[in-house]
Amino acid sequence: MNRTIRESALRGVLQAFLQICLCLILVSTVSAKHCDKTQCKGPIRYLEELKCKPIYDKPGDCCAIRYDCSHLSRRSKDKCYFNGKTYNIGQIIKDEDQSNPCNIGCTCKRSYAGIAGFTCAVAECMFPIREGCFLGKSLDSCCGREICPTDDSQHKMICEVDGQTYMQGMNFYPMKDPDLICQCLPGYRGENVKPFCRKIDCGTELHQAIEIYNKCPPVFYSDQKPQDSCPLQHRCQNKDDKLLNGRIVPILSVPGVFLLEMINNKNNKFIDNNKCKFGNLTMEIGDELNQATDYSSVCVRCVCEVPPTPTCQRLPDNECDVTNHPLF
Repeated sequence: MNRTIRESALRGVLQAFLQICLCLILVSTVSAKHCDKTQCKGPIRYLEELKCKPIYDKPGDCCAIRYDCSHLSRRSKDKCYFNGKTYNIGQIIKDEDQSNPCNIGCTCKRSYAGIAGFTCAVAECMFPIREGCFLGKSLDSCCGREICPTDDSQHKMICEVDGQTYMQGMNFYPMKDPDLICQCLPGYRGENVKPFCRKIDCGTELHQAIEIYNKCPPVFYSDQKPQDSCPLQHRCQNKDDKLLNGRIVPILSVPGVFLLEMINNKNNKFIDNNKCKFGNLTMEIGDELNQATDYSSVCVRCVCEVPPTPTCQRLPDNECDVTNHPLF
């Protein structure tokens, strides 16, 4: 009798445990499925192109609290790096190893700053488009071609995307997938997948080797989303750059406990991992850089949101006048 009761109780406990595990899995799956990274902080796309590893506070979280970019500190200034591969001076990237057809003959060379980086040929794609025609840019070619639809032509197919109408051969950028470029082709049914779409490569590793090596954060326009946009420029450290510091900030919160550390405290390895790097300066979460120390920092706000790269964005014109700055 007692044995039967114990077995029944054990089965009940086991069943309850399995139900809890199933619920946790479902919650995690739903959370990941509905994750909108544009609501997160930091230059996410930039960090992803650098193959930095996201670190989350809890499993199933949508937004990372920081990124592990430690592999960048192990890079040599005498070699080039692209898409997980290492290149020696003089080596050329194979066409099949990159997704952007406009990157032609990219060769690893030593720059004026003594840091190895890629130099690519410039594609000349300027040509006039006649009235009534449009530029049809194939996803696997750089310049595209002129398409002039006629009443009896095959270019009668249209694609409806985000309330806009596109003719066959036209390119579009879907709002729900802002990092993709797509083309209206026969067979498109609203799914932004190959062969209709490909991911836009910002070319971070290909064109910004010096900035990456010197820990120069990307800068975005005021109307861009740093989470999923390609930057317009980078801000590199100069002798006049300073932190707007001198305060105590909360670095880590535990239920009921706050760990407070003064700025530039390097005695704690965990806390040091939760800092942003700007040149040789170290920023706490929430710290900001001063502005207008050179042309690249005029009306540019840089704040440490998600380590290790500060989020830098140009202020709107109605908030800051780019013509009003000291003489450089």
